[in-house]
Amino acid sequence: MELGAAGYAAAGAASAAGAGMGLFGYNRGNYMMDQKLHFSRFTAGHTYAMAQTAQYREDITMLTALTTGRMDLYHGIAGMTATILTAIYCPGRLGLHTPAPPAWLMGLAMVNIAGCYIWLGLTMWMAMHASLRADSAAVHMLTRFVRLPVPSQGMLDRARKFLSAYEEQPLREVLRVPFFRHQGKGKGAGGNNEDMDMDPDALGRTRHGNDVPAWFLKEKAIDQGEAFESMMPLAAQGTAPEHFEVYREIQNEWWPYDVHARLSIFLAFMHLSHCWCFMMLAHQLTETRAFFVGGAVVIPFFVLQQIILTLDIMPSQVSIPLHRLGPFAQLFAYPAVCIEYRRYYDADVAFIGYILVYLAYACQLIYTIQLLIICAPDYGSPPEMAEVPSSSWWPSAWRLPRAFKHATHLVAPPRNLEPGQTDLAGEMRAAAKGGATATTGQLTAESAEGKRRDVHRALGKHGESPAWFNVKAGLIALIVAWCFLIAGFTIEIMNAGTTHPSLLNGPGVPNNLRDPRYRPAKVGYTEPTEVGTGGALYGPARGVEGAERRLSELGSNVESEILSALPRHDLAEKLRSLLPYLNELATSDSRIGGGVTQTAAVSMIPAAAQAMLTGAASAQAVVQWPALFEPRLLACGHAAAHSEGKIALALSHHGRGAIISTAASHVGAKELPAMTTPFSLVGTFGHGPLVAATWDEAGLLLAAATGAVLECPGSGPTDGLWQCRPALAAKLPIGNSKPFRGAVALSRAPLRAAIAFPGESAVTLFSHSGEPSDLWLLAGEVRTRASAWSVAFSSAAKELFLASVDGAIAKLNIDAGNMEEAAAPLGGLEKHHWQAACPLHSGGIARLALVQEAGSREASLFLS
Repeated sequence: MELGAAGYAAAGAASAAGAGMGLFGYNRGNYMMDQKLHFSRFTAGHTYAMAQTAQYREDITMLTALTTGRMDLYHGIAGMTATILTAIYCPGRLGLHTPAPPAWLMGLAMVNIAGCYIWLGLTMWMAMHASLRADSAAVHMLTRFVRLPVPSQGMLDRARKFLSAYEEQPLREVLRVPFFRHQGKGKGAGGNNEDMDMDPDALGRTRHGNDVPAWFLKEKAIDQGEAFESMMPLAAQGTAPEHFEVYREIQNEWWPYDVHARLSIFLAFMHLSHCWCFMMLAHQLTETRAFFVGGAVVIPFFVLQQIILTLDIMPSQVSIPLHRLGPFAQLFAYPAVCIEYRRYYDADVAFIGYILVYLAYACQLIYTIQLLIICAPDYGSPPEMAEVPSSSWWPSAWRLPRAFKHATHLVAPPRNLEPGQTDLAGEMRAAAKGGATATTGQLTAESAEGKRRDVHRALGKHGESPAWFNVKAGLIALIVAWCFLIAGFTIEIMNAGTTHPSLLNGPGVPNNLRDPRYRPAKVGYTEPTEVGTGGALYGPARGVEGAERRLSELGSNVESEILSALPRHDLAEKLRSLLPYLNELATSDSRIGGGVTQTAAVSMIPAAAQAMLTGAASAQAVVQWPALFEPRLLACGHAAAHSEGKIALALSHHGRGAIISTAASHVGAKELPAMTTPFSLVGTFGHGPLVAATWDEAGLLLAAATGAVLECPGSGPTDGLWQCRPALAAKLPIGNSKPFRGAVALSRAPLRAAIAFPGESAVTLFSHSGEPSDLWLLAGEVRTRASAWSVAFSSAAKELFLASVDGAIAKLNIDAGNMEEAAAPLGGLEKHHWQAACPLHSGGIARLALVQEAGSREASLFLS
């Protein structure tokens, strides 16, 4: 049955309607599926972006913690070291209770202490700057820039789609026939969301390029409708995430302080070890006199400093390692300070000591100059460090000290992403910025340009870091200090051994003698010593009337009760055993000990003869003795010296002397003005205290307590020094195990010696042939009226003058063997302790005495 035209038309219409309904349902189903996937993709993308941004925040936190943790460590070490240094400088400094060490040694120690204070202060301040700036920058970025990309309510609303929105689609998308190409310009373009290999026939049926549904293009425009503010630096050249580029530029605010804080703590420990070694060296030699212990201190410190230099300075980055000269200053200072504390002065040895001091100063100066060179930033375009695990990395634009690169431990953010890494948050930011339209009130890249200027605000006008400027200023200050000390030491050498006054010294003290720095007794020295807290004023004894608290209960019968409590027989035995010792103390020589009273009652001249000699007048020489000089020996001048006004010279037991000169005559005078010329004997060290001296045309002839005979040739000292040497190989028979406390006299032509042994009323004479290898021979013995306190030969050695403890002098004619009176004791001088006497060339006798006055002993010279 034929339908006819109307039937065919109806059938065609029904077929078309069915096909249209099928296409409508097919495309509507695709639309519904795409909208579900779109919202899922929107939420998944933001979830991943937030997770990655949280990772970025951890990156910033870890980069900042690396700096702050390191700075906190430096800060703590510097504070602890400053405490140790203050303990060395304040309670541990030398010269408080003993004479100060040599000035040059204190200069080595004090300049290193000052340098250590400089570097510790810079370490603490620069560590504080770096830590605070890094913390502030991290907080700024975490609170203002690196935030989680949480979508807004509007973005969620736009991402949500209603099914009725399908009605807004164009008719070609509503009735799109599948498996047919709809836009020719998509031909040849890649597929959408397909990364797999496809069959060529299937590839021809898929959509390409812009051959996508209209709602897809519209969704991209809706999702990218928000603009993001950017902080990317203008000069950023890397492909790393934006926050890395920003952080790298902000690091310019603190990385110079980070690096130079590390340099400062290295310099602080080097100067601390130097000052510690010099202070310990001075302590061992000055206070404990531990010669070998001082050397044991120097060697470990030298090794320690060389190890620190090796660990912190790259040898390959330094052409000439002059910085290793610094620790050698200690090796030069050790023998130099040992020379300073030799018992006797020697000009040649002192010259060697000066050379060693100059070498020590030169080592410190060269060492400091080398530190100034190697601590400077490297401006020679160094290669950029490779980004490898477990190593430091920083941009090549950062100028670090080349020799310390391995010790800075800097880490900067990476410049590029590694293969396989993605920056989803950055892609979303870039996509949003590319599809945005500026609206009123929004922040754009152009409006935030001022915030993104990548100027290195940590650098000065000439590209120099303020941190390096501070370190450079400290090193230059130390160089100036070393130069100043070298100049000052040179001035001290020029004035040494001269009469030119010292720059700083006690009044009247010569240049070769350090200031004793006398201090008055401390307040409260008369109070009883209390052990415990509170002291004498507030301790346990406060309020107690007597210090003898345990005996106070006995009342006024303390002596009687104590004596009655002891057995009388035992007490008598103890007192009887003390009598021999008391007798020995009473008859011993008080000139050496200085604390025994003269008790001898026998004089060289009988009382009747003394009455006949009392009319002889005597004159007291008004002498200004050198400071800290205590004369014990007296030698009258020979004819040539007397013609020049030099009447005598006085000597101490230890080699200091003074020539006494006067132009007036003592005859008929009460007081005689006199001048002194101080000098020191060189070469008497090792022979013991001097016990005798004679002065003739050939020079000085000396005898020491060990029996050694010394000669000092020449008419007098040169530049305050008189060179001496041993005269004979044989010694006088006085150098036994006990110190000699008697009197000795010498004469050169003929070579004789007179010895008055202590406790004996006799004088023993010895003679010598003059040959160095011969021995002293006994020539005779003469009995005397009393023990001789002092003996002296006349100029021709024909007469021997003997003085007793009361100052009386008898004259022995050696050839005839008879004794006669020479001088009576001087009246009114009972408190004087007579030390020596000698016959004057012009006639008369000179007598030397010591008197105790106001806690000190004063020397007096009398001519009669």
